[in-house]
Amino acid sequence: MTGSPARTEGTLTSWDDDRGFGFLTPVSGRGRAFVHITAFGRGTARPRVGDAFSYEVDRHGDRGPAAVRVSSVGTRWSAPRARAPRPTRAGRVALLVGLVVVLGVAAAVWALTRDSTSPPLAGLAPWLVGGLVGVNVLTALVYALDKSAARRGRRRVPERTLLLLGLLGGWPGALVAQQLLRHKTSKRSFQLAFWATVAVDVLVVTLSLALLR
Repeated sequence: MTGSPARTEGTLTSWDDDRGFGFLTPVSGRGRAFVHITAFGRGTARPRVGDAFSYEVDRHGDRGPAAVRVSSVGTRWSAPRARAPRPTRAGRVALLVGLVVVLGVAAAVWALTRDSTSPPLAGLAPWLVGGLVGVNVLTALVYALDKSAARRGRRRVPERTLLLLGLLGGWPGALVAQQLLRHKTSKRSFQLAFWATVAVDVLVVTLSLALLR
């Protein structure tokens, strides 16, 4: 039987309040850990450089060691209350762009299969649509699980998994989940990689449709 994960005490040595993240350095001075605003427990005051905290270390994230279940020294960590997120203006624009692209691809597939004289090609359409619906539902669920893990200080879903799901055709579901959950929308490096997978996916679909005509 294993006990609770070991907790570490340290000081907030770096903090970007606008972006909501920084770094905690343990008392030993070795092995600082990345910390996001969502890792702080309910009732914790707004973090400031120099504040002392108690935390657990998650070493499975994409950024390296990350502080989770962070609380002020001498207090117990409790999960923050979930707030209903709202898409930003940029998020609504992204959703609109994604919807237009999805409708365009769907219209192209429908036109291709409608005009096709090949029974195998016409019969492939329902499977393609069903597969895309399935992968998009799965992608949205994985994003929701990762958001929940971030709030509760649990092990996160690797970013490469989220990007791979998008590359496999689940990017519309990812886009909806990002905006409705306000998840991964402020991390520029992830957004650049995400939109790169969208571009690759759309390019592959476009070329495939052109070759099938």
